[in-house]
Amino acid sequence: MDPITMQNSTTSNLLRISGLASGINTDQIVSQLMQAASQPLYQLEQQKQWLQWQQEDLQDINTKLLTLRDNTLFSMKLQGTYLAKTVSSNTSIATATAGVNAVNGTYQLNVNQLATGATSASTAAIGAYTNNSDGSVTYNPLISSDVTIRLNNNSITFKAGSTINDIVSTINSVSSTTHVNATYDTTTDRLFLITNSTGSSSKIDFSGTDSTGLTFLTSTLKLGFNSSSYTGTAAYTTYTGSGTSISINGTQINISTNEDINSIISDINNNVSSVNASVDSNGVITISSKNGSQVSISGDYDFLLNNLHLPFSQGTDASFSFNGVNMTTSTNNVSVAGININLTGEGKTTLSVQTDTDTIYNSIKSFVDAYNDVITTINSKLTEQRYYDYQPLTDDQKKQMTQDDITAWQQKARSGDLSGNDNLTSIYYSMRTAISGTVTATDGTQMTLSSIGITTGQWYEGGKLYIDDTKLKNAIQNNPQEVMDLFTKITESTTDVNATPGSSSSDGIAARLYYIVNNGINSITQEAGGGQYQLYDNSFLGQQINDLNQRMSDMQDQLNTLEQQYYDQFTQLETYMSQMNSQSQWLSQQLNG
Repeated sequence: MDPITMQNSTTSNLLRISGLASGINTDQIVSQLMQAASQPLYQLEQQKQWLQWQQEDLQDINTKLLTLRDNTLFSMKLQGTYLAKTVSSNTSIATATAGVNAVNGTYQLNVNQLATGATSASTAAIGAYTNNSDGSVTYNPLISSDVTIRLNNNSITFKAGSTINDIVSTINSVSSTTHVNATYDTTTDRLFLITNSTGSSSKIDFSGTDSTGLTFLTSTLKLGFNSSSYTGTAAYTTYTGSGTSISINGTQINISTNEDINSIISDINNNVSSVNASVDSNGVITISSKNGSQVSISGDYDFLLNNLHLPFSQGTDASFSFNGVNMTTSTNNVSVAGININLTGEGKTTLSVQTDTDTIYNSIKSFVDAYNDVITTINSKLTEQRYYDYQPLTDDQKKQMTQDDITAWQQKARSGDLSGNDNLTSIYYSMRTAISGTVTATDGTQMTLSSIGITTGQWYEGGKLYIDDTKLKNAIQNNPQEVMDLFTKITESTTDVNATPGSSSSDGIAARLYYIVNNGINSITQEAGGGQYQLYDNSFLGQQINDLNQRMSDMQDQLNTLEQQYYDQFTQLETYMSQMNSQSQWLSQQLNG
């Protein structure tokens, strides 16, 4: 008799004891019976695996198509890709980049003056700190009581006991409204003020500051006028205060009681040869250097600030000529004739605008590389050999094989899963047709890819493209419009005003490919789903897999029921055998007794 066997059944979850009476290995027999009965289930599992492989490979190809469409074809169908320009210049005077609207040619640039911001700095050491014997420093309080100033028409109050760091922090805390930033340099012991913008409208103006505030600015912080040009609006036409004086570039100008503003301006022009001074009918005063150098003004600061309303410092506009046309701007970054220019110094330079052959070439080369990757992948899947003798492995089969054997087998079994796929075939030949198409350029020239040095390889390479570098670069340099038309042209339909760009066979190659690839992505998504980008898979293959899952689940339930029936039958057999054994033993005892 076979030994007693015990099994925790996966079907009934009961502890079975078999072979007690009959000596039959029930588990082995049931296992063999179920193995035969499960063959239809194994076939469904193999069908499911085959569909899953198709779905995975289609989704992988769709990812490549998405990358081709979004990373390459989108830019290749835009005219701007083929309008890249390069600009050469004397970078010590100007650097420049050309926009798509810039016209190739040579342009003359003469920079007379750069745009500057307004600045003001301490004219001497402030005495803001004390050196200690241990090498450290102590920052000294600079004011004993609160002081208020006006900076660019904003009030700023410095608290009693403020150090230079407190003063800098207070000024910077309102820089968003004053447009002035402050820094302190420990080495020179000086305060520096600078506007955060350039141009003549940028100012450091303390007009409206009272005498206490002016003393703080000029005596404590030692700030002074610092600009090549000053503009203010006089508060009067005739000066009614007591006599005073100012100094311009070291020359003293005396202002008398009852002296009118025109007389003061005349005194400046007659006595200070290095500046021009003027006043218009609205009382706007301008004092500027004749040679662009700094104009030093000092003296009665209250008169300068609160009577003439001159700022401590004023920025300057950039002044330049472009092809003989004089221009001014508040910044050193300007755009003229589609050229973005950054002025870096004064002087003359030539701007030479040319087609950026290398950039355009690299864009086209990237397109060819991306196209080859996709077309080669699709072609290899369409022509991949199918090994019908290699079916997907079941779990039981895998248990009997090494991992290397499993990998080798599955590669054979998976091979050819997309061979002859209708969607891929349509996409493949549509892409190749677009690539080989003829486009009529704006000037009427019939253009193909081969016209610019891009040709198809051998027949067995499945449509792979190759570039003749010299021919392509020559086409870009000498016929840029034709190259652009070849890729980007959109034909206006006379019969369908709602026609999608790229849908016409006469459209540019990149536009045509974008349309084809976009449709291909949609058709593959309908067949194989969107993968991780799709919450619910209602694709054709997805529905087939779901149907198989349901059939497999139903079949598994049937197999579980069948397995239980087998065990019930063997249990009944054991019962009969036990009864017969008991009767046999009784008869034997009776006969022997």
